Amino acid sequence: MRRADRFRALAATGGFVGAAALLASLCGGASAPASPPAPKAAAPATAAPTATAPTTIVDRHYPSNRAGELKARLLERPKDSAAAAWALEYASSPEVARLDPMTRAAERAWAARLGLAAAPTDSARKVLQDIVDSMENCPLDSVAIKRAAQGLTRIGIVVPLSGRYERFGKTFVNGLRVAMEEHNRDWSPTLNLILHDSEADPLVGARKSRWLLKDHGVSLLVGEIFSANTAPLAAATQVLGAILISPSATNERLAILGDGVFQLHIGPAATAAALARQMAGESPHSTIAILAARTPDDSAQTIAVVKACDFSAVRVLGTRWVKEETADFTKPLQALKSKRPTALVLIGPPRMVGNVGAQIRTAWPDARILGFQSLDPEGLNEEARAGLEGATIFMDDYALEGAPRDSFQTRYIHVFREPPTRMSVRGYLTGLAIDRAIEAGCVTASQLREALRSQVYETPEGRKLRALRPVVPAFPERLVIRAGKAVPFQDAPVEP
Repeated sequence: MRRADRFRALAATGGFVGAAALLASLCGGASAPASPPAPKAAAPATAAPTATAPTTIVDRHYPSNRAGELKARLLERPKDSAAAAWALEYASSPEVARLDPMTRAAERAWAARLGLAAAPTDSARKVLQDIVDSMENCPLDSVAIKRAAQGLTRIGIVVPLSGRYERFGKTFVNGLRVAMEEHNRDWSPTLNLILHDSEADPLVGARKSRWLLKDHGVSLLVGEIFSANTAPLAAATQVLGAILISPSATNERLAILGDGVFQLHIGPAATAAALARQMAGESPHSTIAILAARTPDDSAQTIAVVKACDFSAVRVLGTRWVKEETADFTKPLQALKSKRPTALVLIGPPRMVGNVGAQIRTAWPDARILGFQSLDPEGLNEEARAGLEGATIFMDDYALEGAPRDSFQTRYIHVFREPPTRMSVRGYLTGLAIDRAIEAGCVTASQLREALRSQVYETPEGRKLRALRPVVPAFPERLVIRAGKAVPFQDAPVEP
């Protein structure tokens, strides 16, 4: 509570006795976050505080937007003596006035009813009652009323929590919980997760999403793990004007279902920029050569690499295009070797990568190899893995950097007794995107949509897919092939 609001509340209660009662209620009325699986708080001490101990009121942060702050106060303390004044100010705020008619009517009606129940003054009661009376004839549906009564504090989660993909869903939720806990520890309003098991079935996921949107009245859904299962959720949310964030879907056609569908997607531009940054950081004279397959996806990746290298001042000495079904790569490898680049970048499907890996140590024994997801040795034969030994892979998954990585890993291991996974990181980044939007003052789905748009990658692909950019330092994960296995870049042993 701000100091001005606290003084107004003390004046409303009247005198020293009212002030003491208010202070006691504020000190004892803090609510614990419900969503994170944090350890239970210790029981309060039974000994009474000494007379000389100073009385402190631990206040939480509120959204920077005034309407968001008022909504948070009303949601957290609807019976506060200043609630009527908050409700009146919220109902007449310019942020609420700019909402669409249905949402605006629902928000004003909710605030007015809550203010009337908080013992307002006679003048405030008259204004609040006029708002309620003016809304009586408005055709407000139940979904709008439910959304207004809870704002964005309840978040629906639809992911597989049982069956074959249980591990993916549960580790994602664990990462999401860590982000929610960080918000709930210092900020209002408190955010809660409503979990539903999709069973990795698109029909089950569609049914669960309908329950969340209509019965629970949530304005934000998070799910699904797979693109095919995400489509029913995207359609359901867009019909009701809600928001969907998919943590791992990569289908660009999902975006055409509505402007409220967002993805935590790493595109070719991000992975290419990571490769170019590494080469530029190693030496200002770094050069590369590219061996790429003539497929649409690989062509897009190649173009992204060339642009990223040009931006980072890394010279591209040559590019050789080959057909996807090519078996003999001796000539293109020798042609690229003659240009004497610092490294060779392989861009192609796993079949092509496997063939190149089996031949490269004969045609180019000391080649340094860089590549992307298709270089993952898990699907390659033993000969190809041996040929790609030491290659650096830039994956389509995020890895946290610096202090956010350390704090997230420490908290995650402390709570869940295991190291975080890739899906845990995706859950954490998804939760942080939601946290930042709500902390900025979003109280409705339309405001959340605009806030998330500001977090989208500023590239044509990012805008097309509405791919969310991490709000903390996070970059494509780097792996190195050692002894036929892909290990994290920082854990790879240094060559003697």
